[in-house]
Amino acid sequence: MPMRESGDRLRSLFLTVPAAVRRDYAATVAVHWCTLGTGLLLFHLVARRDGVGGFAFYQIARGWVAALQPLILVGLGTGLPRYLPRAGAAAPGLVRGALGVQVMILAVVAAAVLTPSEAVAVRLGLDGGTAAVAAIAVLLAGNCLCNTVVAGLRGTGQVTYANVASLTGFAVLPVVAFAVTHRIEAFLVLYGAGMAAVAAAAAVVTKPPATAAADPPALSAILRYGVRRLLGDLALPALFAFPALAVAVARPGAPEVGYVGFVTSAITLACAFVGMLTPVLLPRLSAHFHHGTGGPSLDRALVLMPLAAAGVVAVPVLIIALPAPMLIRHFLGAEFSATVPLLRIGMLAAVPLAVFYAVRPTLDALHEWPVAANPVVGCLALQVLSTYALSRFLDLPLATVIALALAAAALGLTCWLKLRREMAKRAL
Repeated sequence: MPMRESGDRLRSLFLTVPAAVRRDYAATVAVHWCTLGTGLLLFHLVARRDGVGGFAFYQIARGWVAALQPLILVGLGTGLPRYLPRAGAAAPGLVRGALGVQVMILAVVAAAVLTPSEAVAVRLGLDGGTAAVAAIAVLLAGNCLCNTVVAGLRGTGQVTYANVASLTGFAVLPVVAFAVTHRIEAFLVLYGAGMAAVAAAAAVVTKPPATAAADPPALSAILRYGVRRLLGDLALPALFAFPALAVAVARPGAPEVGYVGFVTSAITLACAFVGMLTPVLLPRLSAHFHHGTGGPSLDRALVLMPLAAAGVVAVPVLIIALPAPMLIRHFLGAEFSATVPLLRIGMLAAVPLAVFYAVRPTLDALHEWPVAANPVVGCLALQVLSTYALSRFLDLPLATVIALALAAAALGLTCWLKLRREMAKRAL
């Protein structure tokens, strides 16, 4: 009976979500999938046109953008959606101030890499020298500026504009830039410049949120909130990157590096549905908690939501894990059969990660302190230690995916227990 009652409550959870939230979530997930699809398409296009050298350059550029972006954004991607619903008429000015901070940080980074650009190019294995490094710097700048203004639009409640800016900057522009250029450096420069232009245009149309604010936050408060989450922002992608990195370091050039990388990519795809909960829910929850609206029914729904997220993600996990031999044979080839056991075990990590993604917007809305971000750092440490402990008894690739699953389980359970405690306090 308790299980049946929980199932009924989970089924009714979807129906209790306001239609506007369901619509914004569906649109945001669709834009996210378009962006993922564009990324896969560009892999194919760059490889066909620019060959092995151009493909390697593109991979290096993407890798450095992914690695440096959290440091340059300094948590603004979370801070702006959290504070702008409370900012009233000051919100557009805060968005422009955040863009100014980004420009200053990017100027420092550009000076650091462009002054010794030839040496940097050699260290990165690039043949283009200054032009190659400059192209990556422009791509990084455009990406960070576009992400900042999209976060600002979400914070002011302009979800449609945010999705249009995201779709244009991250999905449409790269395809257009590729089509009108003939060299990989020109493609990256035009892509980055286009994203910067989208950021500028989106900043112009940013309007105050619907709710007024008597005491709007200062930009320094938003930055302080974001900086506190910086370690967590860096640790989360490291959870996914560490397994392949550990195998690559121990077995340079071994095919198992690709096997493990494929597993982490599959986990990311399975979690894509719930990964978009934060940009949709964080601004709304921040406004609810700040103005004291919502009530016990909202709190109960927020406790149930991680369970629903785990159930949703369990479906693609089963779809991928059960027919894994057939999927691997048809998608990668029969010679990749060693990926099957790694995939089946690694996919288990997606379910607790879905719980984390569903808990995070609530904890980030409730607390200035990084209650959801700090456990990520601890679980990354657990993953590293578990990998090396398990590798004494198991093959290293298998040890890395088991360690990832253990770290994910610890992360999901820890954050969900934190959420239950917070909701219990609010009920008193």
